[in-house]
Amino acid sequence: MKIIMSGHSSFYVRENWINKLFYKVFEQDVNKKIENSFFSKSNLINAIDILGVGSKMVESIKFWADFLGIIEKTTKNIELSESMKVIFELDPYLQNNNSLWILHSNIFLKEKEKALVWEIAFSLPEGSTFTKESLEKSIELYYIENGSKFSSRMVLDTISVFIKTYYKDYRDSVNPEENIVSPFVRLNYLKEINGEFKFQNIERKDISDYMIYYLLYKKSKKMGIINQITIKEAYEYVNKIVKMSYLNFEKTIQELEFQNELSVDRAAGLQNITIDTKRYSEKEVVKKILESELV
Repeated sequence: MKIIMSGHSSFYVRENWINKLFYKVFEQDVNKKIENSFFSKSNLINAIDILGVGSKMVESIKFWADFLGIIEKTTKNIELSESMKVIFELDPYLQNNNSLWILHSNIFLKEKEKALVWEIAFSLPEGSTFTKESLEKSIELYYIENGSKFSSRMVLDTISVFIKTYYKDYRDSVNPEENIVSPFVRLNYLKEINGEFKFQNIERKDISDYMIYYLLYKKSKKMGIINQITIKEAYEYVNKIVKMSYLNFEKTIQELEFQNELSVDRAAGLQNITIDTKRYSEKEVVKKILESELV
């Protein structure tokens, strides 16, 4: 599995970059395909002109577009992913926070890539906090144990980008560029107290129940025909992506069961969840997320 640590050019994703991709590159056409060479060095001047940013930011936008699952690449073309086609049709300015939850989740749903900082931070025991220093030690230990080379500067750089993706320290006196925050800051997901960071539990009123369904739907599709999973296992899986209390998770599962979106076999106290992955396409699930009313 490929480990992702660099490629962001020291830039966290900016509020307007995702819109630039849609409006400037794909020209508001969710079905448009662009040539693979768009982000290449040979096309750099054209990309700079279209996106209205410098060369390093072009490189960073390319990274985030792929990292967040916004685009899909084929041999010849780049096109919007299935989920992004729905998001741009229904929420082109990403005003619905559920759009951001989908993008956040896409980081963890890649089959052949692992975002190391994200994996380490979100795999911490429930209620744990972390510091920049503790993340640095965990990342360096990972590289040492796997016999891989690493750059301390790259590690610190990526930790900074990771934190700024979700958290804005308004106490800092920064340059104007740094005042353009990441869209994920709106989620109020990451909190900081005296240098210690913690991803807080999300309340049901702040996220669609179908967002949890989406995560279990994606996991069930990977599992194949035998796709039963216990509520406990499902919670542990979801909680590494979207932090929420076990009680709120149970209420979400009960509501989805009431809506006949999944079934729970409570025979012998097993509480196995089953999802019919053929009932909806991925695009239909994403549409349900964006069109559902919050509790």
